[in-house]
Amino acid sequence: MNILFICSGNVSRSFLAEALLRSELKALKVEEVSVLSAGLYAFPGSPPDPQMTAYLSSMGVSFEPHESRQVSKKEMDWADLILVMERRHEADLEKLWPDAKLKVQLLGKYVAGGWEDDILDPFGSAPYHYRLATSQITLAVKSLAKWLVQNKNLRKTLH
Repeated sequence: MNILFICSGNVSRSFLAEALLRSELKALKVEEVSVLSAGLYAFPGSPPDPQMTAYLSSMGVSFEPHESRQVSKKEMDWADLILVMERRHEADLEKLWPDAKLKVQLLGKYVAGGWEDDILDPFGSAPYHYRLATSQITLAVKSLAKWLVQNKNLRKTLH
């Protein structure tokens, strides 16, 4: 199964979600899931947000060197599941690639309790906004990883 996280610039939220899911899947010994991230409005080659890399380091999560990437049709076709941070990302993707609509979901759907809302971009904001976004993404990714483990048969059908 191939999972693609999408946010605006691919330096904060989708980068964080990708690194966290890779770490969760490794801890759960899930090998048949591939993970990437991209941005709808990315400046390709931009480095990750230092706030997010500091968060990953504080959590003991190792991550690969990262440069932001602009989402393309290639990634959209590759993905079995596309997780976006905001409803506007969902709407923009639907305009660009209408055939991918059924693969797109809000990552907020996986936050404990079924809460389905936007995970707002903390880039350049106050520490509170970073804490909120990192908490939401961390909860959602942990829940997603558990869902992937519990739904092995569904993963095989999607792949």
